[in-house]
Amino acid sequence: MKRSTKISAMMHKLLIEKEMDGFSVVELRDAFVSTDNGRTDRDEARRMVYRQIKRFTDNNWLVSEGEGRKKRYFQTSQFKSLQAEPKVLTTRVRAPSSTDYSVLFCEHGQYKAELEIVLSEIEEYQSVICRFQELETKLRPLLEQAKERSAHLLGKVNALTNALKSVSEEAAPC
Repeated sequence: MKRSTKISAMMHKLLIEKEMDGFSVVELRDAFVSTDNGRTDRDEARRMVYRQIKRFTDNNWLVSEGEGRKKRYFQTSQFKSLQAEPKVLTTRVRAPSSTDYSVLFCEHGQYKAELEIVLSEIEEYQSVICRFQELETKLRPLLEQAKERSAHLLGKVNALTNALKSVSEEAAPC
């Protein structure tokens, strides 16, 4: 008997239950937002969807055709033969109150991932500027914007880290 593979609940619902195939990132995002009853911001939903598409293409479960906005993603036979189950989100720490702080864990992870991306972007701008001095005037404003985004994201990560730390301290037994 084959062991089932856990995939995100969002992708399970869209690709398996709704049988989406030959979709663009925007189409998948819109389908997700409509099934999520508008609880997720469209820009945040696009990032979530794109991360999942990237993971699925890395696992050879999706292949892409086309470029840019015309890029479409198709399920592979490997994905179709997969016995997939939706992941159930669990949180490690819960406060004794009835308030659910799992959204803070999700946001914390999302902001950390975005921060890593922006820091890599900064590193790459600096590398390109070092190698091609003539591009510095064009790339310097982009580098500064990336630095501002990284500071903004670092602030969010720090705030959520402290909030989660205080929640976990409240939940810890005396």
